[in-house]
Amino acid sequence: MGLLNKKQGLIALLLTLALTVSAQVNPSQIFANSYKFESSGDYQKAISELNVLNGYDYHKALRLGWLYYLAKDYENSKKFYNQAISLAPKSTEALLGLCYPLEAQKKTDELETVYKKILSLDKGNSKVNYALGNIYYYRQDFVQAEKYFDIVQTMYPFDYYSTLMSAWTKYFLGKKTDAKRLFNTVLIISPTDQSAKDGLGLLK
Repeated sequence: MGLLNKKQGLIALLLTLALTVSAQVNPSQIFANSYKFESSGDYQKAISELNVLNGYDYHKALRLGWLYYLAKDYENSKKFYNQAISLAPKSTEALLGLCYPLEAQKKTDELETVYKKILSLDKGNSKVNYALGNIYYYRQDFVQAEKYFDIVQTMYPFDYYSTLMSAWTKYFLGKKTDAKRLFNTVLIISPTDQSAKDGLGLLK
């Protein structure tokens, strides 16, 4: 009888410990704590909160990629974003996340590769089309820049940035009529814009 009571006591203790551990690793609470530390700027504690989490591997990796980026640890940021990509290869959010540390490190060639991979999954992504247009513009590859700026312009004709960049791209390609039209459009969006005024001045 005494042995039975000891066994029952041991089982009860193990159940209590299991419930305690389960409560300690509640995924929702772990993420809530991580968000709280992030909002206060304590990125290391926000990261540490996630280390006890089992499961939710993609979500954990994506969040760690973001937190390491905020902490300016770009190598670890890339590591976890790539881990998220390996877990969900068609996730554009993970690919977009990877762009943050690459942009911070000015890894233009790698960014170009990632941007094109995103467009293979989401060809109408305006942010990525614009970003690729910028890469080619500053390389002075205006033919390629025009291609991507035109895509954004088709979707967002009233967008200031793509309209201005498209105007300058047309100017450097010698497409003066298109450039003039776009510079004038910029002045509808932003009536005091000096860059558009300078462009029109060059076309006189």
